[in-house]
Amino acid sequence: MILTIKKWGINGEGIAYWKKKPVFVEGGMPDEVVDAELTEEHDTYCVAEIKKVIEASPRRRRPMCAITKECGGCPLMHADMKGQLRMKSSVLKEALKKYAGYSGAILPIIKNPDVLAYRNACKLRFFNKDNEIICGLYEKDSNKVVKMERCIIHDKDLERVRVQIVQILNAHNAKAFTKKEECGYRSLVMKSFDHKVQVILVTSRMRIEKNMIEEIMEIDGVVSLWQSIKSQDESELDVFGKRMVHLAGLEKMEVKVCGLDLALLPRSFFQLNTRQAENVYSVVRDWTPKCRTVVEAYCGIGAMALLAASKARKVIGIESIEDAVINARENAKKNNIGNVRFICGDAGEELIQISEKKKIDTLIVDPPRSGLDEKMKEAIIDARVRTIIYVSCNPSTLAKDLGFLKAQYAIKKVQPVDMFSQTPHVETVVLLERKEPERRQKN
Repeated sequence: MILTIKKWGINGEGIAYWKKKPVFVEGGMPDEVVDAELTEEHDTYCVAEIKKVIEASPRRRRPMCAITKECGGCPLMHADMKGQLRMKSSVLKEALKKYAGYSGAILPIIKNPDVLAYRNACKLRFFNKDNEIICGLYEKDSNKVVKMERCIIHDKDLERVRVQIVQILNAHNAKAFTKKEECGYRSLVMKSFDHKVQVILVTSRMRIEKNMIEEIMEIDGVVSLWQSIKSQDESELDVFGKRMVHLAGLEKMEVKVCGLDLALLPRSFFQLNTRQAENVYSVVRDWTPKCRTVVEAYCGIGAMALLAASKARKVIGIESIEDAVINARENAKKNNIGNVRFICGDAGEELIQISEKKKIDTLIVDPPRSGLDEKMKEAIIDARVRTIIYVSCNPSTLAKDLGFLKAQYAIKKVQPVDMFSQTPHVETVVLLERKEPERRQKN
């Protein structure tokens, strides 16, 4: 069938229309005419695959990665940067209008200075293939293994170290974990900051040979090595096992952001793009008003809470991951910031307890992609916070949460940031202020 792509979809696909139903066309771009084959037909939508591009968008380019289609991790690699930024801006604008009823101004997107080799961390699976252990991932929507020769959005140090680790594992006849064998290497997790790399080998219950540890530590740039031991009955939703073993080198990684010296344990989360993280944190710091009390929910290792400390008498950070809270407390001491306190717990539950004891002037939230849960939304409404700064990597859940809050809060500023080039994801910072209650008119 011949389809004309009308707009972008939130996952980077093109959207056309057929029989008054939207058709999601992977790899399609607005204003293109394509010859496509219908692969799925449902009551409210269809899915189609491009057989041939008849009229191409001027924004279309040849993907720089040979496995981009199989991998699925960079679904915008066929669009040039101007096209990618237009996609992100249009999807954010449409989501805010659809779910939050917001049609106001959106600040120009902050461009990514490094559109390749920007990703400072990776989590990859180990597989057995042709009597070797390989590092890769599953092909999109399948169980087929895609061997990763090189990832061009990974930090170059990550890629160099990854290749050498696989070589060492094969030299020692290492095997990937399988349910049948119940023993072996599960995943490779790495972080890279300032040419220093932390390596975490996720394994079954097993001992890693001493000479293998020594060889990995001899790789140029590797400064930290951990083993995460994961039993077969542990959840696959978390890449790490419950037991973490420090094997060699530094226990923590260090990163400098916005003048702060920050330390991270293996489980602690940090933004995947260090340079753009600085831009996000700077926006949050600049938008935080001078006040008495600031609370940051989902605070991680405490970067935004620590930056907000200069604007408030007291700052409280809430985080559910214990390692991150340990790091946050250490980071406060490391940076000589004494008016910040960090607590470990559920964001909604802790916010309720804090608001019952004191007035919260400003709330900073940076929730997971799923957005705010019901308890957290109710806690925000009950706390009657004056100012909210919402940081999100998901325009859809962001807009839905703003739709819930709009009865009591007005959107004042929206700042998108291109944190994840080559992908449809866009980081967004939104400033909200509590609406003044309407005054009754005198008769």
